[in-house]
Amino acid sequence: MRLAPSPVIGNLLMVITAALWGFAFVAQKTGMDYLGPFMFSAIRFAFGASCLVFLLRWFGGPKLGRKGIILAVLMGVVLTFGAMLQQIGIVETTAGKSAFITAIYILLVPVFLSFTGKKLSFQIWPAAGLTLFGLYLLSIKEGEISGINQGDFWVLASAIFWAMHILLIEKAVRRYDPLRLSIVQFYTCALLSLLGSILFEPMELATIWTGVKGGLLELAYASIASVAIAYTLQVFAQRSVPSHQAALVLSLEAVFGVIGGVWILGEELTLRMLLGFSLMFAGIVLAQWRFKKTPLAESV
Repeated sequence: MRLAPSPVIGNLLMVITAALWGFAFVAQKTGMDYLGPFMFSAIRFAFGASCLVFLLRWFGGPKLGRKGIILAVLMGVVLTFGAMLQQIGIVETTAGKSAFITAIYILLVPVFLSFTGKKLSFQIWPAAGLTLFGLYLLSIKEGEISGINQGDFWVLASAIFWAMHILLIEKAVRRYDPLRLSIVQFYTCALLSLLGSILFEPMELATIWTGVKGGLLELAYASIASVAIAYTLQVFAQRSVPSHQAALVLSLEAVFGVIGGVWILGEELTLRMLLGFSLMFAGIVLAQWRFKKTPLAESV
């Protein structure tokens, strides 16, 4: 875990991360039948972090130190706000509309980078546009985005935090061990989610235990695959993948979410969705392409 992967391996790890997150939509959707969103998140992030603790002996790098811990806690806070705002918003909007609005972080990441002195290559903007339009075709049915409601604004707010999270990771992994960063941010998210559950959800132990037993399979996938493995792969991969590229590759999460819905839940796959897949893939390839060997992002 101490070495940075090559750009090719880094992008491959990003694709694996997107796949694990995409299939996690199925687990999270069915998991809500047993537990509230805050308690579900508290358990999945606490268990995911605990799984990683066992790996420290073999893969852990240098300890974080005070500044590293502060940065990891900040990552956990931003992660919590992104996840919870999205969960609150999706109650009042459709899943497809939520996925599309969340993906606005694809555009927010390069915008935020431009404010911090990064000079981005020209193809990033059309690449982001292609990916976003592809996601629109993939996620939104005809006429579905006819109106804006309060839930849409909550989801839009979550997109800001997802963009911030990607940027924080890029900054953190340059100086600190990815595994230790992941553990601290996950425990932070678990504690904040538990606080949210105490404040906003019923806290009867018998009910929680029944919910855990009922949703054990969903919790296992969401904890081990989606948290312990996927988020850690993201942190490790961003040692070699710039944040504006990472945002585009991670948008494939929606593609794998649809694949999971078709494969596991029996949902329909349409020509419009296939066109959306193609446009998203084209945007991601365009973002990776080097014209005249010009770097995709550089400090000014």
